[in-house]
Amino acid sequence: MQYQPPTGLAVFQQWRQAQSSIPSRRLGTKPLEVYQDIWNAWLESLQPPVPEYPDSAEPLPPACEWHQAQAEDVAHFLRLRAGQRAHHQPQRQLSEVTRRRYWRVLDRIYAYAVQQGWMATSPVMELPKTERPKVVDQLGHCLPPLLWAQLPAHFPASDCLQGARDRAILLLLCELALAPEEVRTLRDDGLLNDNRMPVSVTSGAVPTALRVEGARKAQQRIVHLPLPLGAALVDWLRYRHAHDPALAGGLLFHSRKGGRPLSIRALFHVASKVIHEAHAAQPATAQTYPLQRVGPQVMRNTAVVTWLRSGMSEAEVVRRIGVDGVRALDHLRHQLAL
Repeated sequence: MQYQPPTGLAVFQQWRQAQSSIPSRRLGTKPLEVYQDIWNAWLESLQPPVPEYPDSAEPLPPACEWHQAQAEDVAHFLRLRAGQRAHHQPQRQLSEVTRRRYWRVLDRIYAYAVQQGWMATSPVMELPKTERPKVVDQLGHCLPPLLWAQLPAHFPASDCLQGARDRAILLLLCELALAPEEVRTLRDDGLLNDNRMPVSVTSGAVPTALRVEGARKAQQRIVHLPLPLGAALVDWLRYRHAHDPALAGGLLFHSRKGGRPLSIRALFHVASKVIHEAHAAQPATAQTYPLQRVGPQVMRNTAVVTWLRSGMSEAEVVRRIGVDGVRALDHLRHQLAL
């Protein structure tokens, strides 16, 4: 039995509500916004093109409703063409990774529509394999153990504003394996003393714990700060206060000019710069592994794998990094066999 399908905009909202009712499938605000943009771009692609001469008497072709879409419509939406821009972000080039994301969004929503009886089959699943995006490697990358061990020797000193900031960030990535977005959203009042009370940023007291927050419940946690990391954070706050006292009380990290949140590009630069420097400093005989990834995520991955190799329980690792369960470690298990 088939039911009357909802409108294109309504089907996304119904799918979104269905996802939110299942904890393992619940999406954060940012991913949902991207999914909404992709779905809207898909709906727009099904509409007839705007005529070159609006006053022409030639009738426009009929609009194609989302539930009337065919495999060739999906293929056209996903197909890479020279100079083509991403449908949901015109300023970006359409890449294989972006195509895969489009495929995933359409596949999930149309699978839901079939489940609801609004369609007999999904046009996404009818797409020939030659037109489908390539499967993206989902395995996590890590730095070679020797490079990881030598990395701290290349951290900048806390002897200037930028050096103090970058050193504190790198220690957070190495010692606590924080996610990149967690680093960017840390706040001053998350620096705590032994009594789990906020440490004044102007007191010079060394924090011993850090409150980390995020979109998921598992991310809400308090983690221990090793003494060198606590001292590095104090150094950063001292330089920041001297540079701009008005920044106190908000985000912990800012752009070099201050006043603006640290961008993901700036965070990537901090991590990749020190990784490349450490790699270049190694003797040629030690540079046997190509650097496949050099950003903050690979530092988080490497810290996690290092903990697991040292014998730390998976339950403790999961608690430290703020994920929902041990399945979140699956993409790194192949590293333990190396």
